[in-house]
Parts: sequence; C-alpha cells; structure tokens
Amino acid sequence: MVQQQDKFYKGMFFGAVLGAAGGTIMGLLFAPNKGSETQQILSGKLKHALEKASELYEGDDDGELYGNEAKKRSQEIIDTARQEARKILDEANSIIREIKGQPKVGEN
Repeated sequence: MVQQQDKFYKGMFFGAVLGAAGGTIMGLLFAPNKGSETQQILSGKLKHALEKASELYEGDDDGELYGNEAKKRSQEIIDTARQEARKILDEANSIIREIKGQPKVGEN
C-alpha cells in the first residue's frame, strides 16, 4: 500500500514537472516579451522557488516534526525538483537561442 502511494505521488510529481516544462516551452514560444526578458523572469522565479523549498526544509533541522524518514524523502524530492528545474531552464535557454537564430517572419 505504501509503495503504491509512493508511486502515485512520484507519478504526480513528475507529471507536474513535465506539465510545467511543456507550459514553459509553449509560453516561451508565444511570449510577448523579448527572450532575454523572459529568461530573466523565469530564472528569478526558479531561484525564488528553490530558496523557498530550502527554507521549508531547513526549518526542521532536527527532524522532530516529521521524523527522519520524511525528512530524507523530502530532501530527495527537493533534489529531484532542482535537477528537473535546471533541465527545464536549460531547455528554455536552448529554445531561446534557437528562436533568436531564426530569421523573422517575412525576411528572406
């Protein structure tokens, strides 16, 4: 039962990350701002989210509130989220570079 719950939450987490990645890519393609402005906004929001996650985790250093196992699992989730967020940001930067390299519509 616990393993099924773990798989469910893991699937939900990765589904959310993939959904966020897809939304980010679509947002970049149709963004009204310049690529560099969008990149700065995304970078700032990502940095803020990672700082908040770290603050929440560090708020329970001794593990009294949730126990060591929960603390360990939450750190794994935070680490995975950081890795996925970095991948998404790298992909977004790559897309921005590709878009900047393409000629504008109507140019020959």
